[in-house]
Amino acid sequence: MESVFKFKGPTKNHNENNTAVNFESKFNPKLEVKKDSNPEPKFVISRLSNQDLMGRFGKLVQTERKITELVLECIIEIDRRKIYLEKAYPSLFDFLVKEFGYSPSSAMRRIESARLLKEIPEMSEKIKSGAINLSQLAKVQQTIRAVQKTSNVKIVTAQKKEILNKIEFVTQAKTELILAQEFDLPHVHFEKEKVHKDESITLTMTFTKAQMELLEKAQNLISHTVHDKKWSEMFVYLAQKEIKNRSPKSQVKVVSIRNEAENVTSNYISLKTRRTVLDPQNACCQFKDPSTQKTCGSQKFLQMDHIQPLWAGGENCSNNFQALCAQHNSYRYKIQAGLLPER
Repeated sequence: MESVFKFKGPTKNHNENNTAVNFESKFNPKLEVKKDSNPEPKFVISRLSNQDLMGRFGKLVQTERKITELVLECIIEIDRRKIYLEKAYPSLFDFLVKEFGYSPSSAMRRIESARLLKEIPEMSEKIKSGAINLSQLAKVQQTIRAVQKTSNVKIVTAQKKEILNKIEFVTQAKTELILAQEFDLPHVHFEKEKVHKDESITLTMTFTKAQMELLEKAQNLISHTVHDKKWSEMFVYLAQKEIKNRSPKSQVKVVSIRNEAENVTSNYISLKTRRTVLDPQNACCQFKDPSTQKTCGSQKFLQMDHIQPLWAGGENCSNNFQALCAQHNSYRYKIQAGLLPER
């Protein structure tokens, strides 16, 4: 016995008989389904009128602003939980750029904006309404940080709110002018870098008169070593010299073999062990994401970490050490001490 299902009720471009045939065909393959004579037309944006196009675009912009605010909220929470450390990234910036494909400038704008939003939550409505955009927020945060660093004066939250009120619905150029007038700054310069196809990098920097005089003096002092008066050669030379001066060789206090033997289980770490673990040529952060086994690999701010902590019976021997960047060393300690926030 064949089963036939029918239901009543209007559907778009379908009548009751068509619906019945569709349901019958599922149980009786001999029945032919009639093709819809009035299929829905495919959406083509070029066919929209100017009014409809602008209406559609306005709704999309509004949606984009709401999504932007939600993205910032996620970044705040990711930063609070330090998830980027768990995923073997040394910083939130690296996490956004390498894990999610943000450009460096886009990632920095979102990080700066998220941190300002965390301090001033009511700013979320201004973002959703379009009164303030990410470029403005990033500029405000960067300028405030520069002012606090140079003048050693803390900018309080109330003052930040006043500034944000002044830059509502204004252009980026006007925002920069307001900030310069507010903090009595002639201009705030930032460094830029451009990567070329051969992986070389062009750096654009702005130096004050005093800074330039200092650099020229340094260039003259090392002219016997760096014969070509190229800034790139001078910077590389000074970097190599600084790395050499900060190598473990110049930092570790030399002790006798007897003292070394007596301090095997103490806080003393031998020079040989330090050189092995923090080799300037090869050392990098060894922290791994437990789920993907991705290694951090950062070579900045490296520290020695006990694989098995001293309090758990670990020793100061080379096979019980690993190199970790400062961020992951602190993160690993907080994991062991149970200091991370609940998730």
